[in-house]
Amino acid sequence: MNASVIARIAKIVPLVVVAAVGVTACGPTEGGASVAASAPASAPAAASSATPGAGAVPAVPAPAAPTAEAAPTAAAPAGQAPAAAGAATAKTDVKAAAKAAAKPAAPKAPAPSGGSGIGITFGGLSEGGKIGLNDLVPFTVTWKNNDATGTRSVAPVVATQQYEGAPCTMVLAMADGTLERKDASGWKTLDHLSQGGGMDYAGTADDAAFTLAAGESRTIEFRMRLSLANRPGQITIEADAPVPHSKNYLDMAKAELNATVVDSHSPEMLSVMPPAKGVITTDPIPFSFRVSSPDGTAGLRPRVTVWSSEGPTPNDVTVEARVGDVWKPVELKDECGLVTVDPNVPGVRDGNTVEYTFRATFKEAPKYGADVDIRVSAESNGHQSVQRSVFLRDAR
Repeated sequence: MNASVIARIAKIVPLVVVAAVGVTACGPTEGGASVAASAPASAPAAASSATPGAGAVPAVPAPAAPTAEAAPTAAAPAGQAPAAAGAATAKTDVKAAAKAAAKPAAPKAPAPSGGSGIGITFGGLSEGGKIGLNDLVPFTVTWKNNDATGTRSVAPVVATQQYEGAPCTMVLAMADGTLERKDASGWKTLDHLSQGGGMDYAGTADDAAFTLAAGESRTIEFRMRLSLANRPGQITIEADAPVPHSKNYLDMAKAELNATVVDSHSPEMLSVMPPAKGVITTDPIPFSFRVSSPDGTAGLRPRVTVWSSEGPTPNDVTVEARVGDVWKPVELKDECGLVTVDPNVPGVRDGNTVEYTFRATFKEAPKYGADVDIRVSAESNGHQSVQRSVFLRDAR
C-alpha cells in the first residue's frame, strides 16, 4: 500500500464514524423513552431527550460517498454504518406514524347549550304541537348550568313572541291571554303573556331569580291561556336566562318552542278574490271572500280591516257591502290604528258556505308609494277565523 492511499484512509474513517453517531442520536422516541436505531456494535448510540428540542444532538451531515478508488476493503464495515442506521430510523419512523394514525383522536367536550353556559329545555309541550284557544295549557321549563367553571344566576323569563293571530297586528302583535308561574307560595299571574316592542319583558322575572351551581338545574311550572280574542296561527314561546337586575342581554341564553294555535269552532277562510286593479285611486275597490263555519252559518259575521301607511280614519274611506244588487254603506270604527268593519250582512249562502262582497273607496288617493292593506276575516259566536290580506300598492 503506497503513501497516498494510507493518507486517504486516515481522512475518511473519522468522518464516517461521526456521521454514524449523528444519525443514531436522531432516532424517534416512544412512550417518553428514546428509541435507538439499530446499528453495528462498533457505532455508539446517543440518548435522545423526551421533550422535543431539549438536549437533542444535532446531526452531522454525512460526507460524500468515497469513490471506489478511495474505499479500501478494510474500511468497508465502518462505511456501512450510516446506511444501516438510516434504514433503521426510517423503519421506526414509519412504524411510529402508523401507530399514531391508528390511535383514535380524543373526543371533544360538548359545547354548553345557550349563551353564558345555560341550557334551556321545555317540557309538557312538543315542538310543532297544538294549543287550543281558551284552553289552560300547562308546561315546564328547565334551566341548567352547563358551565363547569362556576355558578350562574338566572331570572326565569318566559313569554310568547309577536303572534300573527293577535287581536291587533298592525303595531305590536301581542297575544291576548294570561301566563302563570308556580312559585313557592302558589300560582302567580304574570304581568304579560307576550313580548312587546323592546326588551322590557326580560326584566319581568327578577323576583323569581335563583343561582345554579355547575351542573345544577331548576325546573319551573307554567300555564297559559290564549283568549278567544286571538285567531288561529303559528305561535312561538320563548324562555330566557338573563342575569337578574341586568340590562345587558347580548349573551342571554334562550330557547324557543313553536306551536300551532287551533280553535275547533273557528270559521274557515276558503278563498279571497282580490281586486283586479292594483292601483289605488278614488275609484271603488271591490273584493270578495268565502267562509264556512263548523257551527253553521247562522252566527257568521264578516270582518274587514283597512289600513294605510298614511293612517286613514273613518273619514278617509268608505266601505260598502253588497246585499243583493245594492251596495249598502257599513259603519266604520277606528280601532287599533285601523278602520274596521264588522257588519251584520247576510252574504250569499251556499250550503255551509257564505260569500261576502265589499268595496272600499278612498276619498283621496294615497300618495305615491303608500301601501294599503285590506284584510278580511270572519267571526262566529266569539270565535275568530284567520285573516287574509289583499295588498294594494299605489303605483301611479
